[in-house]
Amino acid sequence: MSLYFYFSKIFSPLIIPSNILIFLLIIFFYIGFFKKKIFFRKVFTFIFVIFSIISVFPVGHNLIYFFLEKKFYSIETPDKADYIFVPSGSLRRTIYAINLRNNPGLDQVKILFSSGIGYLDKENGIDEETFLIKNLISSSNLNSDSIIFLPEARNTFENFKRLNEFLIEKNESESKIILITDAFHMSRSLSMAKKFNLNIFALPSNYITKQNPTGIINSYQGIYFVNNLIKFDIFIKELISRSFSRFL
Repeated sequence: MSLYFYFSKIFSPLIIPSNILIFLLIIFFYIGFFKKKIFFRKVFTFIFVIFSIISVFPVGHNLIYFFLEKKFYSIETPDKADYIFVPSGSLRRTIYAINLRNNPGLDQVKILFSSGIGYLDKENGIDEETFLIKNLISSSNLNSDSIIFLPEARNTFENFKRLNEFLIEKNESESKIILITDAFHMSRSLSMAKKFNLNIFALPSNYITKQNPTGIINSYQGIYFVNNLIKFDIFIKELISRSFSRFL
């Protein structure tokens, strides 16, 4: 598992599509135009067209919608559960989980937060999310024992490993767990949970494909080509991570 962690963290920047495309554009532009290599000019043109399409059009948005988020659009909040599980990665997930406890039947359910730092150099990494959550607890009317901080995890697999270890220790392996995470991250999370035979109910805290403005004027104001690249990067990273998770 440690090998997978180091492998994923070291190669992560190298598999981000926008990084690859920009790097290739620079290389082929130099070889094709400064070194005057006709073949590399054609390669540059081909890559530039692909980069332009991904940047200008919502390719990543549509891929995330159809392959990662659409299946979770109509999920309803359950009436009861034994625990609410929140993998680290976004403060929004924890805020959503805290608000979820306002629902009838869930007001006494404890939140299990899987903290941790995903950096290779932990000594120089900051677990800002855990710090903010503890401050959030102290500044709200939420009891400190309402959130249980699980031992540190470094990635999604370890998130669920820590959850499984907690349930085994409490002799509660059959507990019904509400999983709170981003919709685009839900499919991979469920595949990880399945490896530990956890009784998981998926409840997304956020949808990337529900954030677009509506109306012509608002859509115009919301044009941001970098966002198109980011969404495409997210989809490809999830696809690759999901593929590798099958071998864990």
